[in-house]
Amino acid sequence: MHLCPDCNEQLRSRSMSNFTVDECPSCDGLWFDDQVPEKMVCTVASPQFFFEPIAFEKKREVPEGRLQCPRCQVTMDVFEVRGVAVDVCQNCRGLWLDSHELRRILSD
Repeated sequence: MHLCPDCNEQLRSRSMSNFTVDECPSCDGLWFDDQVPEKMVCTVASPQFFFEPIAFEKKREVPEGRLQCPRCQVTMDVFEVRGVAVDVCQNCRGLWLDSHELRRILSD
């Protein structure tokens, strides 16, 4: 198991029909391995509502641009996707989304 790059809690895996996503039970962050976002969008009718954050909005513990990849332990780069800053590991191509970022990226 891997740790949340923001709050250091143990991530839990959620397996869906053809993909697995790791989520943080504390901050509602989501970790997507390489190619998983594409699989999710192609599989789920309304992906923005697929993972509903349940935690209260909380301030990020680790400053933007300093998150460590939960898989590789390297500092992730920050990229903008549809106006939302997301963390991407250049090594394993994984993607970290903070709480509510998935919904903001996929909203119309």
